[in-house]
Amino acid sequence: MSWLILVLSSAGIVYQDFKTRLISIWLILCFAIANFTLYLIDHSLYDFLENSVFCLAYFLMSYLVLVLFYFLKAGRFQKILDNKIGWGDVWLLFVTGCVLPPQNMIVFFTITFIVAVLIQLIFFRNNKSIALGAILLICYGLQLILSGWLLADH
Repeated sequence: MSWLILVLSSAGIVYQDFKTRLISIWLILCFAIANFTLYLIDHSLYDFLENSVFCLAYFLMSYLVLVLFYFLKAGRFQKILDNKIGWGDVWLLFVTGCVLPPQNMIVFFTITFIVAVLIQLIFFRNNKSIALGAILLICYGLQLILSGWLLADH
């Protein structure tokens, strides 16, 4: 049942992100609960907490790099959250990152960010905002399918 909630909430988030660029917090919450439940069925709470701490450290480091980048680019500090990246995207990144081991998380996010930029350049060149949450969940779904996780007996 959790995998069905994961798929349906992902589909809803992808649709909302591409259509309106606004994601329902309730869909993110459903996705998070289903994602965490499915992970904890096969893994320990310790693994989950270890992944979560690493994910948080990774994002704090990434945020500091973005702050530095925009400071050097503009010569002043800029508001990044809500201006450059939305909170929905941040929550989705964290929710997916918490269930990935550190090395997989770094590779997954690197590939996802490259795919997001390529999709933006190829299909949405005139749009200034990237549907990062939608692209993230599409890549995550593909990763789950390719790893056989969704097809496992849950």
